[in-house]
Amino acid sequence: MKLDVRPVQSHEISEAIDFAMRVRSEVFPMIDHTVLPKDFEQFNEHYMNRKDTAFVVARLGEAGIIGSIGVVPYDDRIQAIKGRYPVNSAAEIVKCYVDPAYRRYGIGSLLVTELERIVTQMKYTTLYLHTHRFLPGAVGFWERQGFSYVAEEQNEWQIVHMDKPIQI
Repeated sequence: MKLDVRPVQSHEISEAIDFAMRVRSEVFPMIDHTVLPKDFEQFNEHYMNRKDTAFVVARLGEAGIIGSIGVVPYDDRIQAIKGRYPVNSAAEIVKCYVDPAYRRYGIGSLLVTELERIVTQMKYTTLYLHTHRFLPGAVGFWERQGFSYVAEEQNEWQIVHMDKPIQI
């Protein structure tokens, strides 16, 4: 079967949201999953109708969508890194999920590669993300993608902030 990694198409939005919410509920069981995140509630406005955002999916034949990743402008909302990035210079990676049955096959790396290709056409200079120490292999995965450690929050969320300059 051929893996297809590309920006989500209009007819796939519902499937992409369902996929991401399913995996999100497995990864973060402590979050209320009955409420869609704002970017999913207004998917077209957040991802389809803008030039500074993107949402990429990995599709594998009959299995359908098995991975997702998005990018949005970073809004300087996180206190631990407040002021680190000049306004409108950082893109935040969001909703990076791979179906548990397909992990460790390089799908996450392919999603990141495609997202980085798309982001080079945008105005950003830095890719930012945060992950969590309690997610097995997450920090190491992002390090292998070329991201560097920025800061870590010592709380119940074990948040690790990371970034990477965008190579144009």
